[in-house]
Amino acid sequence: MGRPARTLLAWLACAAIATGLVGCAPTADMEQLQANESALRGMVANDRQQMDSLQEQVARLNDRLTELEHNGGTGGGGSGSAALEQRVSKLESQTASAQAAATAVAPAASAAVPETSNISGAAGSPAAPGAATAEGVGTGPETTAGAGAGATGAGPPAGTAIASAAPPPAGAPRPAAPPPAAPPPTMGAPSWRAELDRELVTPYSDSAVKLYRSGLADIKAAQYPQGAAKLQELQHKFPKSELSEPAEYFCANALYESGKYDQSILQFNDLTMRFPTGKYASASLLREAQAFMKINDRIDARLTLQKLIGDHPNSPETPQARSMMQMLASG
Repeated sequence: MGRPARTLLAWLACAAIATGLVGCAPTADMEQLQANESALRGMVANDRQQMDSLQEQVARLNDRLTELEHNGGTGGGGSGSAALEQRVSKLESQTASAQAAATAVAPAASAAVPETSNISGAAGSPAAPGAATAEGVGTGPETTAGAGAGATGAGPPAGTAIASAAPPPAGAPRPAAPPPAAPPPTMGAPSWRAELDRELVTPYSDSAVKLYRSGLADIKAAQYPQGAAKLQELQHKFPKSELSEPAEYFCANALYESGKYDQSILQFNDLTMRFPTGKYASASLLREAQAFMKINDRIDARLTLQKLIGDHPNSPETPQARSMMQMLASG
């Protein structure tokens, strides 16, 4: 065999070896790129979902602040406004951090993934975070609780067997019908109206008692705006009075009965912050949750009920709070 022939055979052998090496390398590289692409897609989608959730919460709190500023922040609303502003600032900070993290991840995703992949299309449409469970039409919790209690007493006692019998023969005396079952005794916390009646006859030596009783009398007569105005005046003139706590509680209830649910929420919230272990702390949390239900804010209603159960597990309002939690979970 001549020298040119041997040179040609050697060249062909080298080419075959190089082709084999090149054919193996792309397989490993593509598997690594696909793994990186999947991880980056998950990171980007998670960051986008967190950003959307935080922006939704910020928007809701900003709306509440706007409503508060529009209404002038009556009574103890100043503390509630400050608390809302702190929550908004915190959520905006978290949103900014999430956006910064997403901005840092995006260039890395673009560099690591081949141009043919479409990461932005996969991450651009994450599942909406929990919107279906947060939305819903709330029913008045007081009405629901009352209906449940009435329905319990309407039927026969639990465990009673209802037997079917043949009709009596003609002319036979008909058996006497059993007496209706008595409704079960009402258990739980006294209503705020019962508390109001007690306060009207409770003797006080406080200098604010005259204004206090006048406001309560207006509320008892369903003159809610006049009664609320007098009790707010008491809170401003006598901030250290022993009647300041009950005055704010009954003022918040008057606002609730007037349909001013947002203002009543601020009053109840301010009372629980000023008197976290006071006489009306657990009752205020329950009424605050009911006010949230009135405006279809099921998320904040659930959080308020959780606070009531956690902070006041032995209060008379706790059983009703647990019942409302079950209703929210099933709704």
